[in-house]
Amino acid sequence: MRTVHDNPNIRIFTEGDIERITNNYSTLIGKGGFGEIFRGVLDDEDDMVAVKRYIRGDLRDEFMEEVRIHAQVTHKNIVKVIGYCIGKKSLMMVTEFISNGNLEYALHNSGISIPLGTRLGIAIGCVEALSYMHSMHLSSGNLICHGDIKPANILLDGTLTAKVADFGLSKSLSGGITRYTENVKGSIDYMDPIYLSAGCVTRKSDIYSFGVVMLELISRKRVKEKGGINLIAAFNQAYANGKGFRGLLDTEIANECNMKILEGIGKLAVECVAIDANKRPNANDVEKRLLMLWAAQHGKEENIIRRLYRRSPPEIISSSSSNKIGNARIFREGELKKVTENYSSQLATGSFYNIYKGTLEDNTLIAVKKYFDRYEAGKEEFCSRVAMVIMSPVVHKNITKLLGICLEANPPTLVYEYATRNLSNILHCKEDFPLELRMKIASKTSRALEHLHSSRIALRHGDVMPSNILLDDGFVPKVTAFTLSTRFTEDNATRMSMVKGDGNYMDLYYRHTNLVLLKSDVYSFGVVLLELITRKQPAGDCPEKYGLVSEFARAYKMNKSGKAMFDEGIATEENIPVLEEIGKLALHCINLKLSKWPTMKEVAERLKKIRSEGNDEQRWAIDNNSKIRSFTEHDIERITSNYSTPIGKGGFGEVFKGFLDDDDYDDAVAVKRYIRSELREEFMEEVSIHSKIDHKNVVKLVGCSAGENTLTMVTEFISNRNLEDALHKSDISISLNTRLGIAIGEFINIFK
Repeated sequence: MRTVHDNPNIRIFTEGDIERITNNYSTLIGKGGFGEIFRGVLDDEDDMVAVKRYIRGDLRDEFMEEVRIHAQVTHKNIVKVIGYCIGKKSLMMVTEFISNGNLEYALHNSGISIPLGTRLGIAIGCVEALSYMHSMHLSSGNLICHGDIKPANILLDGTLTAKVADFGLSKSLSGGITRYTENVKGSIDYMDPIYLSAGCVTRKSDIYSFGVVMLELISRKRVKEKGGINLIAAFNQAYANGKGFRGLLDTEIANECNMKILEGIGKLAVECVAIDANKRPNANDVEKRLLMLWAAQHGKEENIIRRLYRRSPPEIISSSSSNKIGNARIFREGELKKVTENYSSQLATGSFYNIYKGTLEDNTLIAVKKYFDRYEAGKEEFCSRVAMVIMSPVVHKNITKLLGICLEANPPTLVYEYATRNLSNILHCKEDFPLELRMKIASKTSRALEHLHSSRIALRHGDVMPSNILLDDGFVPKVTAFTLSTRFTEDNATRMSMVKGDGNYMDLYYRHTNLVLLKSDVYSFGVVLLELITRKQPAGDCPEKYGLVSEFARAYKMNKSGKAMFDEGIATEENIPVLEEIGKLALHCINLKLSKWPTMKEVAERLKKIRSEGNDEQRWAIDNNSKIRSFTEHDIERITSNYSTPIGKGGFGEVFKGFLDDDDYDDAVAVKRYIRSELREEFMEEVSIHSKIDHKNVVKLVGCSAGENTLTMVTEFISNRNLEDALHKSDISISLNTRLGIAIGEFINIFK
């Protein structure tokens, strides 16, 4: 198959791959002018993705153009493309999954509170993406414009940071200025009138569309409501007459202290929707003015020049740029104080540093790692390591991103992407921690370390431990803390000036000789594996004699098993074989003979196999329960007509109505689909308990499916929904006798 791009990181999928990723297109999450969008899960990684399927075969040229352009665009405010499929019958694109839907839904359908600062951040994120696009050159040398900026194409992540999506109408501008087309496409309400009437598209066409988006952001009204006002005309008239502006604003944000900011946004938006394209500002100017408004809203009036002019055209950004080092933004100390609110929210502390939470202009959450002033020992060596990480960044989805650096501090202050917690937080608390989730974290972390150890990079992390494995909201691990890292040019040992790191995770060879190997991380990761299966801390200054490592090794030597040390919360009968395998792997990693250590690639492959076998064991346990039926994923799709009739949602999943249509059970059923794969343990427990209960006042369990991509439970369908709806959401009459009967049925059910 020929490729349509030059990006080696873009994957090419087959139609079979896409069917497996989307579970046969089971979860529709959106529709657009060119196709449908489905949620999916990448094989082996459990990463959520969005799959856009073109619904018309004659759109192949448009698809090729979208892939070609999107594959060359990389920016934090642009949805990342992962791969594509050019099949005989269909065309599909796979991108990252953005959790909070789109701006259209947030503004007009959700009813959620959106403060002015958040709206301004969304606008800044969007225009930063446009500024990047308008200033970059494609491999052909042409510039590009997006062509379809509208709220529905601005996605929002978990912190409401904007991610521009849908490059289906993007254009490469021959000569860098203008392109004419006879086939005008797009959303008319957001379309540049010049493009609509003459088919002439320029970068200023995107500016017009973005101006309309800004008007919707401050008014929370659609540009054209049915039977309502025309938003563009109304704002133009308000500014021309000098009155009526406040009445157009969303009342949630239209208070006195916000008015100057809102007037600034409104004035800028009106300039963007000017009929004369020459009077519209360019994307860089819009960005600068929005950043000035952001600064004013946050009381930032001093020294904003560096922030405003920090961005240069992508082709001239280099390590010598005065505002960036490599891909890391240079922050001023004053800027960091303000984005962290004077370091008011501390996330964690270490031996030499504190980590603080902050929020950038576009709502991106950050973690600011500030080293203590008293940290003098090895400062020069430390700074050289920081420089190595910045100038030779490692890119991997399970390695935290370094976003910036402040050179005014000594040592420098580092700015990373934000994560909710670290592995140590969840390991050593009383929170439930299912085995499947622990396996997922271990597997993804091993893949990150394998990537670091690859011959192309050859980087030893040097400080692998639970507190340096961050977890996002979906418990996806991100390896962080590279200030003890060492780069290898050959597969040999490197002598350090002094031993540094946590002794509990340090291999004996390094501890006693000051010599580090690339494989030193393998030992540290082995200790992490032990913590994952025992939930015990490796306390002790001499791990080869006492502490978790030595205790676990002795247990295996004496009993040929680590069962006595496994965490009771996961040490169920069906989990023991998996835990034993992980224990054996950990012992290989912490072997006193370094020649016995596996490579990180071997560790990652072994964990992948153990995880797969563990899923098979859990599936076997369900299949051998004679009281319930076992369904395949295909059965569930047929029963629910491809999940066509949703009837409810709960904390763990969605519920759909379906029909079995067989001799054993021809009535309607309810199908509960778990929405998070890491909830397999909760699913297993629910099935196990429910299958043992048989009572006329308990919903009957019919069967279940434990598939690779989905977990579903099938029960009898109850027609009148639930008691909460009957009591509080309906007007039906419920007699006292009926209420008493409900209470008696529930009491007998509970205490039987």
